[in-house]
Amino acid sequence: MTNRRQTLVVNAIQQRRFIMGVVLVAIILINSLAIFTVIFKPALLDAFEISHAVALAGLELVVVTIIGYFSLILSHRIAGPAHALARDLKKLADGDLTVEIHLRKGDFHMEAAEALNVAAEILRTRMKSVKSALANLEKKQNIDEATRQMLELALHEIAYFKTESSPNSGQSPRETSTVDPREPVVIVEMQDPHVSR
Repeated sequence: MTNRRQTLVVNAIQQRRFIMGVVLVAIILINSLAIFTVIFKPALLDAFEISHAVALAGLELVVVTIIGYFSLILSHRIAGPAHALARDLKKLADGDLTVEIHLRKGDFHMEAAEALNVAAEILRTRMKSVKSALANLEKKQNIDEATRQMLELALHEIAYFKTESSPNSGQSPRETSTVDPREPVVIVEMQDPHVSR
C-alpha cells in the first residue's frame, strides 16, 4: 500500500490562509528590498525607466508564483497530516480500535500520529482482554440473575468496539454492529448474597 495523498489541497481554507500569508510576506519583502535599494542608491532612480519597472514587476510575479507553489507544497505537508489525524480520530471515536495512522516521511504532526497509534494499540489490547474475561465469565454456570444481567450489559457495551481488522474494515463499528450506542443503558443493582440486610 502506498501512503501517498492524491490531491494537494485537502483543507482549502487552512491551506489558502497559509499560502496567502507566505505570499504576502514575500511581496512585502521584495517591495521593501526595491524601496531600500532606491533610497540608499538614488543614482539607480535616475537610470530607472519604464522598461525596468515592467521587468521588475515581471520578476516579482515570477518570484511570488514560485513562492506560492512551494508554500502550497509545504501547506500540504501540514494540512494533509492534520486531515488524516482528524479522520482517524473520528474512527477511534466511532469505536474502531484498529486505527493506525501512517504519515509520509517529512510530514508534520508525526509525534501526534505516533501517540495516536500507541493509544489505539493500548486500548485495543485492553479491550481484547476485557472481552476475553467477560466471555470466560459468561461461560460460568453458577452466576445469579443480577450478575448475569450486568454481564450481558457489559458484553453489549463492549461489542461496540472493533479490536480486529475485518473484511469490511472500511466501515466503522457503528455501521457494522447491531449495538446502538445511543440505546439507553439499564443498570441493575447487584446484591452480594453473602451480606444480609
